[in-house]
Amino acid sequence: MTKKILLTGMSCSGKDSLTTLLEHDEYKILKSYTTRPRRQNEGDTHIFITKDKVDQYKDDMIAYTRIGDYQYFATKQQLIDSDIYTIDPEGVKYLKSKVKDIDFIVVYINVSEEERKDRALHIRKDNIEEIEKRFKAEKKQFDEFKFNAEFDYSICNNDLVKAYKILKNIIEVENE
Repeated sequence: MTKKILLTGMSCSGKDSLTTLLEHDEYKILKSYTTRPRRQNEGDTHIFITKDKVDQYKDDMIAYTRIGDYQYFATKQQLIDSDIYTIDPEGVKYLKSKVKDIDFIVVYINVSEEERKDRALHIRKDNIEEIEKRFKAEKKQFDEFKFNAEFDYSICNNDLVKAYKILKNIIEVENE
């Protein structure tokens, strides 16, 4: 059975940094669609669309979630063409309910709220109101996700280089 790595973690846990490193090692990263605006200095992390375009993808969606006012989703073809997909816990549940012919390996990127807030303020230069809103919007689903241990691996990402080496090792082990 085909395996796909699902990478999940709360805002500012380093998911985009990790997937950027994986792309340099030739892993194919699924870029999900989103209706949220591109953040300042954000790279090519998603396919940004307007809300009125979502309906044209409804029949092809295999993963869908809403965080606050924004929608995120992916299509089956995107999943087939990728190795790794960054997705939130609600999206993982939706995906697993829709796709039965792929074995999903869920890797949770764990970072303290204090560290994530510091990254948002000092690295991404987000404003505090936006940070609080985003953290609050995702809290319930991640609390449930962690409580029920709905992941195969957990990586502490306080050191990006170390976390990347661990993640790469997990991918290699799972693909043996």
